[in-house]
Amino acid sequence: MKRISKQELILESIIQEYLKSKMPIGSSDLQMKMTLDMSPSTIRIYFKKLSDIGSLVQLHVSSGRVPTHSALVDYWTEKINITHPLLIKSVEKVQNFTKEYNLFCILERSSNAIFKEVVCVENRFLILVFDGHEAILKYNIKVEQFLNTLIGCSMRELKDISAQVGLYELHEKLSNIFSKASILKEGEKEMYDIAREMQNDVFIQRFQKLHFVESIDDGIYFDGFVPKGCVAIKQKVHFGEDASSAEFFCFGRIESDFESFFNKVKE
Repeated sequence: MKRISKQELILESIIQEYLKSKMPIGSSDLQMKMTLDMSPSTIRIYFKKLSDIGSLVQLHVSSGRVPTHSALVDYWTEKINITHPLLIKSVEKVQNFTKEYNLFCILERSSNAIFKEVVCVENRFLILVFDGHEAILKYNIKVEQFLNTLIGCSMRELKDISAQVGLYELHEKLSNIFSKASILKEGEKEMYDIAREMQNDVFIQRFQKLHFVESIDDGIYFDGFVPKGCVAIKQKVHFGEDASSAEFFCFGRIESDFESFFNKVKE
């Protein structure tokens, strides 16, 4: 495990306090909140060093310091782990804490399931089996033969192919499955407020696209994909007592306390 230096510890502490209060932090305030035995004068020396390297900024001469944009980018890149699915106790918790932390969140069942097999039932029906889904069609031997050549593709790919070759019944059935993928979409007001403030409607149009969540890779997104001063997180989740799999997208201002939000939805 990497040993954290006093300078890194002070930066992490000031970021955590700033995320809670959204206010500048002075050396005396930070000294009282830290467990490390360090005087305010020593903390001010580190404040100066962190300011010199662009991690802290003093907004007013008489005020404390706040973390810079680049410091917050580094902090969230380090703190948010998207390599493992997020375990969520309930959808209601996500909804409630999304409001509390002024975030925008989308929770969707994965509709990119793999096409497993075609089951013929008494030459009357064809049952298309996917991961977690099934679709039933009227029997047609040519359709059965064609579908058997597509086993292993994703549901999304099969939906697109069915439209291209004229299998409209199948396209409609799969489109209906996609339309029911949404579990939660909360916090749109916050997203629109940010868009008006930054005069940027492009990212709203991106979020409103059908199956937007599943169309992007898991990761943490900063400037470019979202407006500067914001952060977006995409990762897989398991939720509820049966640990159902879903795709999760979360967006907010970079100074939002994502760490506390994630901890609370897991409790």
